[in-house]
Amino acid sequence: MASSEEQTNTLGDYAAEHGAVAYSRSKSRDDPLSVLDEEDPIFANEDLLRIDHIPDHDKIVGRNDQIETVARRFKPTIDGGSGKGTLLLGKSGSGKTLVTRYVSREVEERGASNDVRIGRAIIDCAQRRSEVQTIIHLSKSLNDSDKTGVEIPQSGIATGAYYDRLWTVIDELYDAVIVVLDEIDRLAPPDDAQNVPPEEADDSKLLMQLSRAGEENDVEASITVVGISNDLKYGDRLDTRVESSFAPDEIVFPAYDATQLGDILNRRCDAYHDGVLSDDVIPLCSAFSAQEHGDARRAIDLFRLAGEIARDDDADHVREEHVRAANDDAEVTRIQDLIRGCPTQAKVAIAALAAMDEYTNQSQFKATEMYQVYREFADAIDMNVLGQKRITDQLREYETLKIIDMTRTSDGYREGTYLQLSLLDEASLLLQSIGLDDRCSEIPIDSRMRQRLIDIVGR
Repeated sequence: MASSEEQTNTLGDYAAEHGAVAYSRSKSRDDPLSVLDEEDPIFANEDLLRIDHIPDHDKIVGRNDQIETVARRFKPTIDGGSGKGTLLLGKSGSGKTLVTRYVSREVEERGASNDVRIGRAIIDCAQRRSEVQTIIHLSKSLNDSDKTGVEIPQSGIATGAYYDRLWTVIDELYDAVIVVLDEIDRLAPPDDAQNVPPEEADDSKLLMQLSRAGEENDVEASITVVGISNDLKYGDRLDTRVESSFAPDEIVFPAYDATQLGDILNRRCDAYHDGVLSDDVIPLCSAFSAQEHGDARRAIDLFRLAGEIARDDDADHVREEHVRAANDDAEVTRIQDLIRGCPTQAKVAIAALAAMDEYTNQSQFKATEMYQVYREFADAIDMNVLGQKRITDQLREYETLKIIDMTRTSDGYREGTYLQLSLLDEASLLLQSIGLDDRCSEIPIDSRMRQRLIDIVGR
């Protein structure tokens, strides 16, 4: 059984005691606004380390082949034609979104020189969660209501009406449009979903509508659709009708190795002032990130976070200890990124499972046990308690994110079958991440609650 200090009374206490930070580490100043007038002692241009920053070609490492292939797919768009449907596949941080942003930006600029109006929209499907929400965000991204007179309400009209407004926006403003659906697999039903025909899945319906818009005479402008997924087998899950209309080519992005990650960071060194980086910073950032499947996004984030910690510590240089501290914080940030936009109800359920793992001597639990702890947590912070099925359904999304494993199992004739839950991520990281949430930080995990967990699991 994991030990815990007696003063750990809430998840917020747990997060603070384990070093998870949602605030600056710097000491309090007499004049806190003085920072606005000071030159940053560490960063020369921190924007170069933003995840959504699109670097010039000479700063993109090891992706020339992928850039060329994507450029060929987009090339007809420069003259107002329709590019080839494409799926970009590879692990997180392998450069899929970066290459797409870079090439589509270049295509948009070259189209403008040909007097071709090219629109581009990059939609994060992980934050939309449904066909309708994705179409709403896509329409808003492309629309200029002053020019089109079209309003895109957040709710209240039928799905078909949203598509009609999207087609109007596209034809009014553009000759060609590039639509990038990042993490398109997040709109697919879970593998064990029952009674969801492939053609009724949100990703299938969305891809079908977008890829057939010209064929069905919904729009005169051309639409080029790109799907991005971390699931290398995502294309195998598509409905056959979607495969026929979308007909995507698949481009696989390999993971970066430590040398390539080091090269990526070296090309972004001008984010820092000259001389502030110790020699071991980039190799250590690269090594940590190479262990996480060669994730360049993680490497850049770690590189930036190490600088922020050095600055908040009032250090003159970024050193090894700052990278190590950043790595600890980045683990919590990774979990926060995975559960971003997650409903509070689901966070409480995940916290319940993580607390059971942390404070008992077991690692696998029945869904009924998790639900009892969820009820205890929800009641403690005066939150409405959902039924067990609704909570279990919410957790299924985090199974696809490889946070939770959910398995139907049996204890024999007397017990029958039941749903068994376990964590695929470290319980401590989940508790720290969720403990940074304002509402969830008040969840009690004092000695009384920890004993309650043991009693529930021990039944």
